[in-house]
Amino acid sequence: MKKILKWLASALYGLVMIEVLIMISPFAFYWYSLYAPTLQRLHGSPATAWMEAFFLPHSVITTSPVLEFLRWQVGTYAFSIGVLAFILLGLQVYFTKYIRKRVAQSWVYSRIRHPFYLSLAVAAFGLLTMWPRIIILILFLGMMFIYYFLARFEENQMLAKFPEYADYRARTAMFLPGDPGGKLFRMVFGWIPNRRLALAASFAMVTVSLVGGGLLLRRVTIGHSATDLLPEDRVMAIAIWPMPERKIQQVVYIALQNDQVRERLARESDAVFTAHLLPEDYGMVSMFADVGTEHRMFTRVSPGRFKYLLSFVFPFFNRGLKNQIMGTPEENFRVVFSRVDEPGAKPMTLAQVTDLSAKMTPIVIADIKAGASGGDPRLERVVVPPRRSLWGDITMPMF
Repeated sequence: MKKILKWLASALYGLVMIEVLIMISPFAFYWYSLYAPTLQRLHGSPATAWMEAFFLPHSVITTSPVLEFLRWQVGTYAFSIGVLAFILLGLQVYFTKYIRKRVAQSWVYSRIRHPFYLSLAVAAFGLLTMWPRIIILILFLGMMFIYYFLARFEENQMLAKFPEYADYRARTAMFLPGDPGGKLFRMVFGWIPNRRLALAASFAMVTVSLVGGGLLLRRVTIGHSATDLLPEDRVMAIAIWPMPERKIQQVVYIALQNDQVRERLARESDAVFTAHLLPEDYGMVSMFADVGTEHRMFTRVSPGRFKYLLSFVFPFFNRGLKNQIMGTPEENFRVVFSRVDEPGAKPMTLAQVTDLSAKMTPIVIADIKAGASGGDPRLERVVVPPRRSLWGDITMPMF
């Protein structure tokens, strides 16, 4: 039983981690060639397509200080603290077990019994805020419950081998000092006589609450993003950095005045579109469209690539990470027009663009440059990209 629980916990943790890590690793292109078919199958049905949606901002900067703090401070530092705690606690456990020949009960273990699992959960939470798909939220929740059952199983084994473990368990909390989770469980579900039934009820309630909270955060994210509806052109314009609607309209209309841009959009006569206004130095343009990035960059294990990866583990060493990823507010834009469809490539209306099942396909890109000496912006060039992101035909974040 313990082996089965450990396998399940490891599998779920791996699923929570894999998409985030492959996005920032030197081997992302090859990982996605294997991973993309799974995501494509999810989007093949309305029953599962919603799980690919994102519930926190990822591709945009919102006007909500709470959302931005959650993403750039809480999330990155939670991942960093979780990873470092995992390493330090692992060293303590193995030193105590193999050198001192006893059970670890000092340092953090003097207050809580399972800090090892807590550190993994904290790191996984950080990853969840970095790449917040709903399906990863569900997997994260499942992982938390498996950690609970695995911890209980291990404690029963310890009691069978070391009767004195009962005293240690009585004076320490399971995961958090003060055992707030246990107190809340007893307060809400203590009236249920069957413990298994009480645990099942708690799992159902937590699942509904977290997924519902995720959907609410998605609405908050959309509401605090810089958008503008252009119904006559079947376009929802979305700016990466907050800007006035007048500015958004000016940039998009410059692109729409180009004959090649209008001709490409006219070919999609049944579609509605998003128009993302990306800063010229936006670091995630390949998430929207394959713009000719050299694929061999993913075969080369360079120090610079791993330095970028390590900045997620040690964010305090890279204060400019936000601008490195999101670019900087400026007057030069890359406007990416994408058609938006439901599962099965079914067209949708402009009012449905932000639905959970919406999926973008890049159609045309217009580069807009600032005018000389403060003049009006001008269109510099038009690019027709492949109908996919760099990672393939998979759902990418709209916000």
